[in-house]
Amino acid sequence: MLLAVDIGNTNLVVGLYEGTRLKDHFRIASRQNITPDEAGFYVTHWLQSMRVPNEEIDKVIVGSVVPGLTSVLETTSKRYFGCFPIIVSNRIKLPITVEIDQPDQIGADRICNAAAGYAKFGGPIVIVDFGTATTFDVVNKSGAYIGGIITPGPETSMAELARKAARLFEIRIEQPDSVIGKSTAGALKSGLFYGLIGQTDFIIDKILEQDTIESPKVIATGGLASGIEKHSRHISAVEPTLTLEGLRILAELNED
Repeated sequence: MLLAVDIGNTNLVVGLYEGTRLKDHFRIASRQNITPDEAGFYVTHWLQSMRVPNEEIDKVIVGSVVPGLTSVLETTSKRYFGCFPIIVSNRIKLPITVEIDQPDQIGADRICNAAAGYAKFGGPIVIVDFGTATTFDVVNKSGAYIGGIITPGPETSMAELARKAARLFEIRIEQPDSVIGKSTAGALKSGLFYGLIGQTDFIIDKILEQDTIESPKVIATGGLASGIEKHSRHISAVEPTLTLEGLRILAELNED
């Protein structure tokens, strides 16, 4: 079985694959000070709840945008599962080509999203990942990753606004009852929700103006993606586990 580990700035997500089937996945907060044994405890306890012994894990792949946690999960993999994990980067075998100016700077999550999106939907495709940052990744018809856009994610923006404005506070990201807020909370909720949708569609409009890509499929993923497609003019589907699927594809491609 394959253990796929997606380390983000906000969450650490672990998925268990049996062949091409995602049996289950769980999510914990990314903590810079987590130890290999703590990570091993979380994963082992989760596997035990599914009656999967550690010995059945024969491959581990790690996609990380937090360098300090990459080595932690690498140690966990070796210590608890006897596996030297595959570490995702542009230097491993990929089902896409990376055609940007500084390919070493592309994040593992963006590689995974591009690989999975292209494998499932073909190209051209735009993957919008709503997380700590909102990222837009573009793969053309021939399977070349040609670049993207990064903006602060909605929770990041909300937290910074609450930090800097004494009378404002953090709220949940959800559709408000009215576009015009009747309270501070309502105004914040409307601004955050419709601002996110407006920003998303405007950026995609600008992508569509480029001569390098024509009529792409637009797919959303990430922890905050659910429901966005109902309001966006461009997003056609939400794939909540796209990054994990990308990890699986890359693990298969990089088998010894």
